[in-house]
Formats: sequence, C-alpha cells, structure tokens
Amino acid sequence: MFVIEIIPLVRGSQMESLSYFSATEYKLGTFVNIPVRGRMINGIVIDNKPVSSTKTALKAATFSLRKLPIQNKTTSIPAHLLDTVIEIQKQNPAKTSAILFSILPPDIRNGLVSYPDMGNSLSNEDSKPQIIASTSAERFIAYQSIIRSAFAHRGSVLLVVPTTPAIDTAFKILSPGITDRVIIFSSTQTKKDRLASYSAFSDLSLTTLTITTPNFAYLDRPDCTCIIIEESASNHYVMRIRPNLDHREILKKLAQKSKRMLILGDIVTRPEDEYKRREDIYQTYNEHPKRLFLATNLTIITQTDKPTIESPFKLFSPELITRIKNTIEARRNVFLYSARRGIAPIVTCSDCGYIFRCPDSGTPYSLLRTFNNKQLEERWFISSTSGKRIRAADVCPSCGSWRLRERGIGIQHIYDECQKLFPRILITVFDHTTATTHKKALTIVKDFSEQKGGIILGTQMVLPYLPNNITLTGIVSLDAVRAIPTWRADEVLFRLLLNLREKTEKEVIVQTRSETDDLLLYASRGAVERFFDDEL
Repeated sequence: MFVIEIIPLVRGSQMESLSYFSATEYKLGTFVNIPVRGRMINGIVIDNKPVSSTKTALKAATFSLRKLPIQNKTTSIPAHLLDTVIEIQKQNPAKTSAILFSILPPDIRNGLVSYPDMGNSLSNEDSKPQIIASTSAERFIAYQSIIRSAFAHRGSVLLVVPTTPAIDTAFKILSPGITDRVIIFSSTQTKKDRLASYSAFSDLSLTTLTITTPNFAYLDRPDCTCIIIEESASNHYVMRIRPNLDHREILKKLAQKSKRMLILGDIVTRPEDEYKRREDIYQTYNEHPKRLFLATNLTIITQTDKPTIESPFKLFSPELITRIKNTIEARRNVFLYSARRGIAPIVTCSDCGYIFRCPDSGTPYSLLRTFNNKQLEERWFISSTSGKRIRAADVCPSCGSWRLRERGIGIQHIYDECQKLFPRILITVFDHTTATTHKKALTIVKDFSEQKGGIILGTQMVLPYLPNNITLTGIVSLDAVRAIPTWRADEVLFRLLLNLREKTEKEVIVQTRSETDDLLLYASRGAVERFFDDEL
C-alpha cells in the first residue's frame, strides 16, 4: 500500500495537496482522477510513499485517508516541468496547484485530452538565454537558421508568440518548405483542428516546429532542443488574473531544467534583459546592433497653438492634415494611433474639480460611447482596472454642477474630429467596441486592406493585426501616450515608435505639445544602444 500526495487542478484552489491511499504506486507527475467534495476532478501526483514509512503520521492524524479510485489509463507530465513549477512556486505567492492549473492547456486540465506522454527530454543544450534585438525581418531570418540547424540535428523547436495574430504571421514566414512539420496551437482553433494538432504533436517520427501562444507552451516533446520567445517584451506574456505569472520567467526556468537553448527576440528588449546581456548573464545571438536601420522617417510636429474663445482647441495640426489629404489623394492608407479608448480617459467637474473614480479600484473612469439596438447613443463610465461599468453621470455628485468636462483624448474623440475634417473618406475604428473577437478583428482588417485611400483608427490592440499597406502613420497625441501610468513608459514609447516605423511604408508623424527630448531623437535615428545607456 502507498500514500499518494496529489495536487488538485482546480481554479483558485486554496488546497495545496490531498493525500489518498492506493495499492498502486504512481510515478511523480502522473495525471489521476480524484474525488473532491462529491465530484471527480483531475490531479497530479507529486509524492508517493509506502504506508510502512508513514505509520506514525497516519496514526496521529485526526482524519482517515480515502482510497484513490482505480485509474484505467494514466499519463504524466515530464519531471523537468514539475520541477519548474516547484521552483516558480518558491518565487511567487501562489499555490503549486494554482500554478499548474494556470499553465496547462484548458483541454488537458479539464480532462478532454490526455497530456502527450512521450518520455523525458533528450536535449543537452546550453540553456543560457540568448538575445536577438533587431527588426522582425532580421529576427525571422535568424529563426529560420535556428530551425534548420535544429532539424539537421534531429531536434524540434518551440516558437512562443504573445498573440493569436502573431501565429499567422510566424506561420506565413516560417512554413515555406516545412509545412508538413509545422504544428499550430491557438485558442481560436476549432475542436477538429485542435485534435489534429495534438495528434501531430505526439508523432515523433518527424522533428517539428510548434508555433503557439503561452496557453499551449508547456506541451513537451522529448526531442525539443530550442525554445524561442518572439516579441519577448510584450505585456501579453504576463497573466492578467491570479496568480499573475510571467510566462517568460517560467519558460526560462523550463529551458534551464530541460537543458534547452532559449532565444529572446524583439525589436527592443526589456531593460532588465539588456542589462543581463551587458553583464554577460545572457548571451548575444550573432551581433548586437547599436542602431536599427529603418526605411521609414519619423517626423515630430510640435504644436504651439493654445485654445482661445475665438480659436478652440485643435486636435490635428495643419501639417498632419495636409499629409493625410495628400496620402488619401494618392489612394494610399493612413493609420492614426490613439493611446486611450473611449471619448476621454478622465471626466471632471469644472466647478469643484471632482474627478469621477471607480469605487472599487480608485482609478479615474473613462468615458465611453456605445449605441443600443435602436442606434441611440449611450454613454458609460468604465474602469479599465476593475472592469466596473456604470451609466455616465449628468451632474457632479459633490457639488451638483452640470458643468462636467472631458479631459484627455480618446479614440472616439479622434473619430469625431476625423469625421469633421475628412467627411468623404472611409474611416475604420479598431478598438475593444468594434473588434470584440479575433474573427471580427480579422474581418475589419481585411475590409480595410481592400480599400484604397482610407483611414484606420486604432489603440494598442490593433498593432498585431495592422495590415501591410499603411503608407502614413500618425500618433495624434504623444502626450497621451506618455501619460500612461507605468514606470516602463519610456521603454514602451520607444518600442512603439520603432514598431510603427517598421510597419509603415513612408512616414510616421508624431504630434506633441511638449519639447522634443532625447527619446524622440533616439527613435528617429534607431539609436537603441544610446537609449539603453540613458535608461540603465
């Protein structure tokens, strides 16, 4: 007889582990079905001991152990993945069960699909992270070289991307010539396609390239020799719900435990990664560029006009209006970037200065406009932190004044101005109100790409979907971009500017009401090393 210690796979579980007795010994990492509170759930074995070695503890216990049901078919996760989870648990205030539940694919933790049990890893690579900081074209050339080298040595490669549209981009670039060896895992796949991916993943007759988002990054092939984290500086790698883990840190630890090569690639890496590269904690893949050479120009327009009674506030400068008109007349497309969603990020009272805030998070409400089924306008207060949504107020709750004023610039405000300035031009809005699903997002981008001489407005969420036929890009308010409350503000802005230069054919225009600083100068020159010298 054995005492089996099992981690239950339940969301938000406060149970670290449960103990059962069994006549069968199960190896560590084995998936089992266990009875918990009148229902059967999945669990993972983390320890097993003979009853003879725990007699004293069992006699002293104030409860009796339940018998583990007979398991008809079992699979197990690799030992190095279980070791990784235990190491991550030591560094994060989360239960081991919560970590396992968060990183395993939904199909597996729910018991719909068995974990591909193919044995332990066969890799013996140097797991010291390597940095690739260059344009996307140069990065993917490097990835192709890495993949060919891995295939030549009978090894597979795991490419992790932050978003679903990034999967399509990577597949389009990397699949030519090896289509039969490319496996895709995505949350938008149909059930049939997902099962086909699991089947291909379990086939070890061919070495493969697996392209996936973090949700499926912890499926393990024993012949995997390299893990590539594309766009490694993306915020999408950090979980937005508890236990708020960073997939990059988990994958680094997994590569270390399984002795696999690890590549971190982005146009601008995180400052902490750059610091470790300079201190030789991380390695440099090939040569590290001091400057990035981008064909698109970055133009900075400083707006000095001030609103008066006779001349109200002007969102668009005459220079930007002229550039947009010229681009549209040439039947080319324009992208206008907005840092904030809705009409305005803050609403205040002009009389007493009261700021409308979310009572749950304390953050200012954003003002959002929607339309109901009868196409009547409705206005809402929304908190991006807590998700709370209420009807927009008509009067100030503090002094009763009706003189409420919108502060800041949101994408819907930019849309209203565009309608006034360019009434005959097709204007497409891409934000959380229009692109509510991946399918709708693809439809919006496809329809816009077929147009000649249109304008697309978008927030940060449009960047992975942005079409290739953008001739002119405009950041309507650089001050709004810089007002985002994060200590990474300069890093995020610098990366955004370089990404927009890379995705635009001719010119990126930045409007600002502040003086030009070194960051904008570095972005216009692609001076990555100078930026990190100042940042570090």
